Amino acid sequence: MKRMISLTAALLLLLLALAGCGGNSQEAAEAESAEAAETVEPAETETAEATEPAAETAAAPESGDLTALLDQMISEAGITDTLQVGRDTLLTVYGLNADQITDIAGINASSGGAFPQEIVVVKAVDEDAAASVAMAFMNRVSEIASQAESYDPDSYALAQNCSVITRGNYVGLFFSEDYAQLSELFQNAVG
Repeated sequence: MKRMISLTAALLLLLLALAGCGGNSQEAAEAESAEAAETVEPAETETAEATEPAAETAAAPESGDLTALLDQMISEAGITDTLQVGRDTLLTVYGLNADQITDIAGINASSGGAFPQEIVVVKAVDEDAAASVAMAFMNRVSEIASQAESYDPDSYALAQNCSVITRGNYVGLFFSEDYAQLSELFQNAVG
């Protein structure tokens, strides 16, 4: 229970920091925090999809299956203490256009640093939209790096090494200690 409260508080602080850095008014930051509190749900630690062999996920996931894919990737990478982040919050935090997104799933997980792990997978409507999503994700990683540079060397180093992967209409953001494994699992799943 303490971990869930800590992760929720970390997510809320992250949203407040983003709102503050983006020049949002205090009311907008409070609205985003309230929305985040309503849309953050605990992720299941294990699902039926997560226990299937990886070879069965080689075909690109159908629309709506990104949550199952993300759950499987998290299970295979052994990531714990996750919070599933709702669609509206993901769109807001990453500045994504809902018209460009067919499907999206994301989690935050404790990292031990100032910034939680952020793992997000997206299916865009086409390759141009995927390029826009990838740019938004790269901007987010740059933002983390610039914020962490002066006070959180671990998060800064992670931001320097983490991955944004584009495969056709699919884009993945892997700000995680397990970025190499997550990137490989993602690429194998989406072909």
